[in-house]
Amino acid sequence: MIRLIILRILESYFRHRWKYLLPIVLMAMLGVVFVLTTKPTYTAEGVLYVKTESYLATLTSAGTSSASWWSTPSQVVEQEITELLKTDAFIRAIIQKTDLEKEMGGGSAAVNELIESTRENVWPTTLGDNQIQVNAVHEDPTIAFQMVNAVIDGYLQWRVNADLAESEVAQAFFSDLIDTYSVDLTAARAEMRNFLDAHPAPTRGDRPANEVLEMERLQAEIDLTASRYATALDKEEETRLAMAQIESEARQTYFLIDAPSVPEKPDTSFRSLVLSGGVFVVLGVLLSGGLVVGVALIDRSFRFPVDVIHRLGLPVLTMIPETAVPQGVPETLPTTEPQPEDASVTAEGVLVVQSQIHKLEEFKSRKTGNKKMADAAV
Repeated sequence: MIRLIILRILESYFRHRWKYLLPIVLMAMLGVVFVLTTKPTYTAEGVLYVKTESYLATLTSAGTSSASWWSTPSQVVEQEITELLKTDAFIRAIIQKTDLEKEMGGGSAAVNELIESTRENVWPTTLGDNQIQVNAVHEDPTIAFQMVNAVIDGYLQWRVNADLAESEVAQAFFSDLIDTYSVDLTAARAEMRNFLDAHPAPTRGDRPANEVLEMERLQAEIDLTASRYATALDKEEETRLAMAQIESEARQTYFLIDAPSVPEKPDTSFRSLVLSGGVFVVLGVLLSGGLVVGVALIDRSFRFPVDVIHRLGLPVLTMIPETAVPQGVPETLPTTEPQPEDASVTAEGVLVVQSQIHKLEEFKSRKTGNKKMADAAV
C-alpha cells in the first residue's frame, strides 16, 4: 500500500512537474517583493518608576496613588495610560509634541488615519510592581523618541491637571464661603454697632437685663460668624498650599529611571527580513506538495500494474509500452494494403493475444473452482 502511494505521488509530480513549480516561483517572488518593500522600524523605550506614596504626600497626608491591595502601582498607571490612549484628545496632544504635527494639516481622513496609526504605535508595559515601560515604534527613530517623551509628559501633566481640577473646585467652594461669611460677619458687627448706638451705656448703674441678653446674643452671633469665616480662610489656604504642592508631588511620585533615547538600530535586521522572505518559499513548497498529493488522491485511473492488482484483484498479463512518435513521421496509419510480411507479423500478434486470453480464462476458472471448494468445505 505504501509503495502504491509513493508511486502515485511521484507519477503525479513528474507528469506536471513544471506546473507544480509555479506556486514556488510565485511565492518566492512575493517574498522578494516583501523584503524589498518592508521599511525598517525603530522602537524607543522609557522606564517610569511609580512610588506608592511620595515623601511630600506622607508629610501632608494627601497621597495621590490609587493603587489597592489587588493591583500594583504600575498596573494602575498602565491602565490609566491605556485608557488615555483611547481618547483622541490625548493622541492629538502627543502628535503636537512630535514632528508629525505637520501632517495634521491634511483632510479629516488623513488626520483620522494619523491618529489611529499613532494609537497603534504606542503602548505601555509593566516591569514589576513599581516600574512601567512606555514603548513607541515608528519608521523615523526621532519621531519614536519624541512619542515616548510626549506620552510620559502628557501622562504626568494629566495627573497634575486632574488633581488641580479637584483643588480648583475646592478653592472656588471655599472662596464663595469666605465671601458669604464675610458679609454675615460684617452684618453682625453692624447690628451690634447699631444696638450700642441706640442703647448707650448708662452713666450710673448697670444695663437692664434685656439689653444685656440682647448684647450677648449679638456677640454670640458675631463669634459664630467669625469662627466660620476663620475656618473657611484656613481651608482656602490649605487648598492653595495643596495646589502649590501638586506638581512637585507628582514629580516625586513619578520619575524617570531610564530616559528615552533616539534608537540607533532598527528592530529588524537584513537577516531577519531574508528569513521572513524565506517563509514565502516554504509556503510555496507546502502549497505545491499539497497540490501533488491532492491530484494523486483524486486521480482514479490505472497508472501501474500494482493498481490493477490492488484494486481489481486481477493479475496483469501484459502492458502496452509508451512510445513516442518520431519527428517527421505522421501519426495516422498508412492506408495502403499490408505487405505479406506484415500479415505474418499480425498473425503472430493475434496468436500471442489469444494465448494470453486463454491463460486469463484458465485463471478465472481455477479461481472459481477454488471458491466453490472452499464453500463446500464450509
